[in-house]
Amino acid sequence: MSSLKRSLHRSVAILLLPLGLLLIQAEVITRNLSGVVESPVPGLSRAVGIALLTGAALYLVASGLRQLAAAADTPF
Repeated sequence: MSSLKRSLHRSVAILLLPLGLLLIQAEVITRNLSGVVESPVPGLSRAVGIALLTGAALYLVASGLRQLAAAADTPF
C-alpha cells in the first residue's frame, strides 16, 4: 500500500474516533436538551458509534503494528 493511501486511511480512522464517541453519547445529549428531536430508532446511534469507534481503533492498532513489524525487519 502506498504511503499516501495509508496516510489517508489513518486520517479517516482518526476522524472516526471522535465521531464514534459523539454517536455513543447522542442519547444522553438529546435526553438532557429540551426541543431536540429524538431518534425514531433508539439505540441505533449508540450501536453505530460503538461500531465506528471499535473499527477505527482496531485499524489504527493493526496499522501501527504492521508499521512496527516492517521497521523491525529493516536492516541497519
